[in-house]
Amino acid sequence: MSTDMSTQSAEKLLQDMMREYCWPPSVYPDMMKLREVLTQLPDQQKLHILQQYSGWGTPLHCAASRGHTEIISTLLISLQSSAYRLKLLMVDKSYTPLHTAAYCGHTESVKMILDCLTADQQIRIMSVQNWDRKTAIQYAESEGHTDTVGVLREYQHTADNLIREEYSKLTTRHTKSIHQH
Repeated sequence: MSTDMSTQSAEKLLQDMMREYCWPPSVYPDMMKLREVLTQLPDQQKLHILQQYSGWGTPLHCAASRGHTEIISTLLISLQSSAYRLKLLMVDKSYTPLHTAAYCGHTESVKMILDCLTADQQIRIMSVQNWDRKTAIQYAESEGHTDTVGVLREYQHTADNLIREEYSKLTTRHTKSIHQH
């Protein structure tokens, strides 16, 4: 199948799947077709397709709002590069799918979104403030989703520690290289 045909197939599948208000369970059989079509496309084309907005946001926003972890996984894992995953998650820089999942209290969706990113990318997306100046954690707090808040804080703490460790290693290597000269 040519890349143009794969692109058209992926776009049509996504439109059809979203038509009935954000991924009803009846679309799950089409997930295999979508996975197959997406694997045939380079990341840049996948990103272009997956960033398209409908009345409910991107396909990822829709899946996050409904807690459809299988769909979230399919869409994010289809992108090989974590940099492209972050671009997909940040297409709307003021209201990310992480905000959506946190607001709705979909803890497993929050985990899935964060697990596909590097520590510095996790920190970056968790610090995004929407138009109300709220982060995903603040959204989860305002809606009383204590499990989701706990998971977000745990990820934030872990990511902060990993970044500190990396910085410490880099500083130590740099200091050693200075003393060797």
